[in-house]
Amino acid sequence: MKVIPAINEAKFEKIKERLFAARDFGEMNLHIDVTDGKFTAYQTWNDVRDLLELRFIANNFGFKIGIHLMVQNPDDLIDSWFKAGMHAAVIPFETIKNLEIIMEKCRKNEVMFILSVNPSTQIDSLGDIKRFEHIQLLAVEPGAAGQNFQDVVIDKIKKLREKGFSGKIIIDGGINPDTARRVKFAGADVVISASYIWNNADPKKGYEALKAI
Repeated sequence: MKVIPAINEAKFEKIKERLFAARDFGEMNLHIDVTDGKFTAYQTWNDVRDLLELRFIANNFGFKIGIHLMVQNPDDLIDSWFKAGMHAAVIPFETIKNLEIIMEKCRKNEVMFILSVNPSTQIDSLGDIKRFEHIQLLAVEPGAAGQNFQDVVIDKIKKLREKGFSGKIIIDGGINPDTARRVKFAGADVVISASYIWNNADPKKGYEALKAI
């Protein structure tokens, strides 16, 4: 299964430490959580000026960086993250003011757009799901790492497939080998993991254990 390690940290130095720890994983995508302490009660690193330095490190290791922009006003902030050079933009459905404009901006900037959906948000509220190429379903509440997986996401994966969604389904939150197997069986393509990988005595082994599923 495709696995994307997530970095959910308040301090910039800790994010850099995670990047260096992942250098032996091989070429891959990385997912960095950015929260403002408003959309979520939990606040992480969110200084766009630092992304240039992260990109320099990531490029040396063959990483591509996706930014999960868990903020109240992504429409107003996303341009600065484009300029800083993110590879993918993961944007919460619940905070977007103008979805079509954000999607068009991503196309123009050659940035992958990934729609993120909270556990409580119903699939039917997304409108025409076939306009999306990637949908990320959160299996935990947005914010802090280490939360327990919410089973409701299994039914949401199945519903997306039943409604004809043929794009990539990405599951973020509460991922371990057991939950990864469950979401794969339900129809998901990709899992994002922070705690299971980084809390492992050997993060590379944690990453490879998920990848082998």
